[in-house]
Amino acid sequence: MGGGASGTLLAVHLLRSARAPLHVALVERSGRAGLGLAYSTTSPCHLLNVPAARMGALADDPEHFLRWVRRELPDTAPGAFVSRQRYGRYLESVLRDARAQAAQGVHLEVVTSDVASVEETDDGAVRVALASGEQLEARTVVLALGNALPSNLRVPDGGLYASRRYHRSPWARDALRGVSAADDVLLIGTGLTMVDTVLSLMEQGHQGHIHALSRHGLLPHVHQELPRAGAATYASPGLREALRALRQEVRRERGDMSATGTHSVPVRIRPILHLLRREVRRAAEAGADWRTVVDALRPVTIPLWQRLPVGERQRFLRHLRSYWDVHRHRMAPSIGEMVERLRREGRLTLHAARVRGFALEASGVGVRVRRRGQGEEETLHVQHVINCTGPEGAMTRGHPVLGGLVEAGRVRPDVLGMGLATDADGALLDAGGRASGRLYTLGPPRRGELWETTAVPEIRGQARELAWHLLQRLSSTRAPWPVMEAAGAPLDG
Repeated sequence: MGGGASGTLLAVHLLRSARAPLHVALVERSGRAGLGLAYSTTSPCHLLNVPAARMGALADDPEHFLRWVRRELPDTAPGAFVSRQRYGRYLESVLRDARAQAAQGVHLEVVTSDVASVEETDDGAVRVALASGEQLEARTVVLALGNALPSNLRVPDGGLYASRRYHRSPWARDALRGVSAADDVLLIGTGLTMVDTVLSLMEQGHQGHIHALSRHGLLPHVHQELPRAGAATYASPGLREALRALRQEVRRERGDMSATGTHSVPVRIRPILHLLRREVRRAAEAGADWRTVVDALRPVTIPLWQRLPVGERQRFLRHLRSYWDVHRHRMAPSIGEMVERLRREGRLTLHAARVRGFALEASGVGVRVRRRGQGEEETLHVQHVINCTGPEGAMTRGHPVLGGLVEAGRVRPDVLGMGLATDADGALLDAGGRASGRLYTLGPPRRGELWETTAVPEIRGQARELAWHLLQRLSSTRAPWPVMEAAGAPLDG
């Protein structure tokens, strides 16, 4: 079910680690594994939003990508922001190498098709029906689905959604076809997807006005090109202490509680926020930057998220998610400069507002909006509306394969409704909370339970751990188990 970064990285680790006969089928509609939506872009303007030195495909070798890039571009700096198009070629190269170097009897098959349905059978297998009419059978299926498409705003659309003036996803093939150079455009969303869409519009010679709208009207911050003096050696003592305490709690929860006789205390959002603000002040006093503090939190973000009670996670999503996203998911410096130039020139305008409805007009679209903190509505007049809100909040909605599995009770959404419920190994849980051990997932489908799970540095770790888990299960039987994968298009984060 695709061949994006999630499935490709899992396939790489399976091929590199398997020592007994194994057949891996990677189902990808385009026939090209490794690209997905994120890295299939043909635009050299679309850059990774993580420096090259941290984007290696192998969890134990984060600079692997940097060395690969330097074969063609020897002067590439560790902090360089390389094109996503080049990164897609890198993933293809890593998969080719893993395939060529796999042990005897370990094979990869790339199946060019869409998946129509997935069904667990009574004899312990999983049957996958392809859109081509063929069927595949495996002992284990991994749903590496990537990100879902954006959802349409649930407001009166006045016929917009069925018209040529609406573009549901900027990543669809020829998504911006029909947008003329002089057209005014509304981009719904102000995050990194909006920024990429602005780049695409500029690349095709767009000269009209671009409106970008979101509830808070926040723009992603920019990575530092070169750290300030002192930033490289600064380490937050407060964060170190907090992370050490969290790691101890995680160890106790994993089986050491009987020795301590203690139980973990739920983490609350407010103390964490106070801790971060205090550490940002300490960083500034030490001549460093707030980015150092945010990045220092990254290694423990997942266990921290898992320690939050459901109510605290919901509180974070309601009140703090937008602020976290713009600090955590940042733009490359060159992109930030371009965005600021467009704003200074009056060609790009940010709006903190909500869309109240759409109406088709003779020459375009009337968009009723209510600005943040105001009661009166006003109308923006544009020729096109492009949905840049990011992936659908509830990924099972509108996904035929997942919808069928949910209806059959084989999988269930996580408690937040953001992704799929899994156990610690990524095995999907059924309606009763049980794992069959035949269906797994990784990457974006686990965001409700892990939160930090859409970026390559996190996905490569999941891919390695899941590969080890699957191979250990395979080694418990004499017969070789075929493993089938399905992937999508994660962000590089």
